[in-house]
Amino acid sequence: MPRFAALALACLVATPALADWDRAKLDSGIKTIEQDARGRLGVALIDLKDRKSWSHRGQERFPMQSVFKLPLAIAVLQAVEAGKLGLDQEIRVKRTELAPYWSPMKKGFKGEEQGYTVTDLLTRSTGASDNSAADVLMKRTGGPKVVTTMLNEGGIAGISVDRYEREFQPEIAGLPAFAWDEVIDDEAFEAAIAAMPREKRRPALESYIKGEARDSATPEASIAFLEGLARGNWLREPAHDRLLTEILLKSPTGAQRVRAGVPAGASFAHKTGTGDTLDGINSATNDIGIVALPDGRRFAIAVYLAGAQADATAREAAHAAVAKLAVESLN
Repeated sequence: MPRFAALALACLVATPALADWDRAKLDSGIKTIEQDARGRLGVALIDLKDRKSWSHRGQERFPMQSVFKLPLAIAVLQAVEAGKLGLDQEIRVKRTELAPYWSPMKKGFKGEEQGYTVTDLLTRSTGASDNSAADVLMKRTGGPKVVTTMLNEGGIAGISVDRYEREFQPEIAGLPAFAWDEVIDDEAFEAAIAAMPREKRRPALESYIKGEARDSATPEASIAFLEGLARGNWLREPAHDRLLTEILLKSPTGAQRVRAGVPAGASFAHKTGTGDTLDGINSATNDIGIVALPDGRRFAIAVYLAGAQADATAREAAHAAVAKLAVESLN
């Protein structure tokens, strides 16, 4: 029996009149933010006390990028609870298992094999968003299907985790996935992308940006997932508190996104996701998490921005603007 047994989130499918969100203000403000971001913006909000919700493009699919590392973290901690993994257990990582793009772990890797504890890998993957740590943990917990199955059994049908970083990062650029016995050279990888004819790489990128089923999420499914996290339905203690307070609250990523739009004294336990920019189009700039305001009110927020032609500063400013609008619209 899954711990997160369908939270009866019918309100996210057919939302009644809302007493606690200023719907008109949200509807008007979000359109301006989306225009300024020059991309497709998906947002969902849910008050964690009375469960009133609001969304914009709430049931559309958006590419997750590293947002997937949050449900992965829960799958890993559930494996720890089940005795399949130990937090202090050492995992031997081979150089061939290191992933492309962002990975401080790869930069500090020595030799052909190195050992890391599960706790270290979890902190790197979820807190620092290290791609290599995520791939290693996903492989040790049984692969992407394990994460998606966990979500589905918990009543979350709008989030799908389907590929490793070493698979979807090249594939969304129109290149074949890296094999597991292949050492990845990031400079050669980026050169291969640059050398690819635009007419070949563009269809793959556009398919990903439009929200293909694989490795994507809807904003409404994301806040349903976050509500379960906030209520402690996914994990028991102390794993639940460890994830929220020791990793998500301390995550250094996305300081200028949602976190920048909430008032001083608020806390934000969250996970970001960021895609590459090709031909002037950014695949994804995302941030999802749980906001705790100084007055004690809490709400979950999911912000996905796909296919934006604005620069990184403007994309992050859009996130901050959404968060500010959400706080101002919460009665």
